[in-house]
This record gives sequence, structure tokens and C-alpha cells, in this order.
Amino acid sequence: MIRYILERLLQAILSLIGVTIVVFAMVNLTGDPSLVMLPEDATAEQIAMVRHELGLDRPLAVRYLLYLGDLLQGDLGTSIRGLASVPVGRIIAERLPATLELGAAAVLLTFLIGVPLGVYAGYWKGSSFDVAARVFAVLGQSAPPFWVGIILIIIFSIHLGWLPAGGRGGIIHLVLPASTMAWASIAGVTRLIRSNLLETLDTDYIRFCRIKGQSETNVIWKHGLRNAGIPVMTFSAVITASLITGSVITETIFTWPGLGKLLIDSIGFRDLPVIQGCILVFAAVYIVLNLGVDLLYAFLNPKVRVG
Repeated sequence: MIRYILERLLQAILSLIGVTIVVFAMVNLTGDPSLVMLPEDATAEQIAMVRHELGLDRPLAVRYLLYLGDLLQGDLGTSIRGLASVPVGRIIAERLPATLELGAAAVLLTFLIGVPLGVYAGYWKGSSFDVAARVFAVLGQSAPPFWVGIILIIIFSIHLGWLPAGGRGGIIHLVLPASTMAWASIAGVTRLIRSNLLETLDTDYIRFCRIKGQSETNVIWKHGLRNAGIPVMTFSAVITASLITGSVITETIFTWPGLGKLLIDSIGFRDLPVIQGCILVFAAVYIVLNLGVDLLYAFLNPKVRVG
């Protein structure tokens, strides 16, 4: 088990280093931020001075090594937006709670809605409820988030006036963006629970529980869901990672002041350090949660770590 953990940790570290290389190269090869910072009538000397202050006149490989060295010391760089030099770490720390709040709400909705839908759809196989749940699952995984968000705004904010269309505030401000983010993941959990529960209910173990005279509620929720939910448990970290890292579109639509909105704003301003910092945080969250999935699955299934 220790060897398996070390191998997965090494893979996670190498993946993170690979992400830094790809992101640094893509961000730094897409344009010159000094041209955005300076007015259109800036002289060549002014442009050269700004490029020198930002270190853009150095070779790309040298700049990456310096960037990597700063990362190892916990320094994500300094924002080039505005006159004040604000550390990227501070900016991300201010925006990260909003993204985590939205992601946590979306995860909560995913399992509060997806698990019961999947359980009852599997138990009432072939019923109208099962058909409706399967149609919802197909639509949920087919509709793009931006479309879902716009439709929800039109219905519940514009026509009905029940919910705010954007901004961060109380729980009421979470409803629409969290529902938009959770839409596809609810559909995925519903389909996964349903398919696994159908297999579980057809096992001798469940038949034995019924022969013993246990109630259907006990059979389904205690014994059936316990076995059918193992794949969902290992998949939950992937869902959480995808919801947090996929918040860019949702935060932009609902003007939610999180990392996703910060990333979009920074791209428009060509704020390279902030762009790199946001993507690196998203990548780190995804890699760490996937590492957790691997370790959890290995713990639940010894064949994985032995193989």
C-alpha cells in the first residue's frame, strides 16, 4: 500500500509540473501584456522599459525556471493590473472562498437530488418515474451549462422575479448558480446510482435480506444503496473537482466573484501572473482530488493496489 501511495504521489507531482509547463507556455505565447498596459501612442522606449520591468525580455526558458523557483517558495507572482502591485496569492485567497462556497452548494445539491432520483428510478424500473428520471439524466448531460444558466435566469429572475440574477449574498443568491453547476452532475449521479442499484437488487445478497423479512426501505437504503454507492463514493471526488474547476462559465454568467470570474477578467486584461495562478489552483484541486479517488478506491478494492 505504501508503494502504491508513493507511486500515485509521484504521478500527481509530475502532472502538476506538466501543467505548469503547458500553462506557462500557452499564456506567455499568446501576446504581449505590455501592449495592453500602455496607451496606443506609447513609444518603443516605453514598451521596452515595461517589458524589462516585467521580465518579458528574457528567454522563455529562463522565465519559466524563475517562475518555478518562485512557486516552490509559495510565490505566485504579482498582478500587473493597475498601478498597485498586489500579490497573486492574496487575490486568489480573496476569491477562493466564493468559488468553494458555490462548489460546496453544487455538490450538496448533486447528492441530495441525484441519489434519491437514482434509487427510486432503479427500484421502480420501467415506471413513469423511471422514464422521467432517465429523460432528465439525458437532458442534464446534454444541455451546456451556459444555456441552463440563461434559461434559469429568464424563468426565475426575469419572468417570475423570485431569485436574483447575479451577485453574491445570502443563500438566495446561491440557488441559481449552484443549480446551474449541479445540473449535469445530478444527471450523472442519477444514472450511476440507477444502473448500480439494478445490478445490486438482482444479487443473492438482496434476495436473502428479503427472505429474512426485512422491510423494503431497509433493503433498498441500507443494503442496496450501501453496495451500489461504492462507485459513487469513489466518483464523488471527481464530481467535486469538476464542479469547482468548471465554475468559470457559471461564475461569469451570474457575476459570481470567484476564481472563475477572476480568470475571465484577467484574460481580458492579459494579467499573466493571475491567469497562471488561477489555472494552477484549478489544476492542483483537480489533481489532489483525483489522487484522493485513487487512494480511496485502492483502500476499498485491494486488487487495485496489488495489481
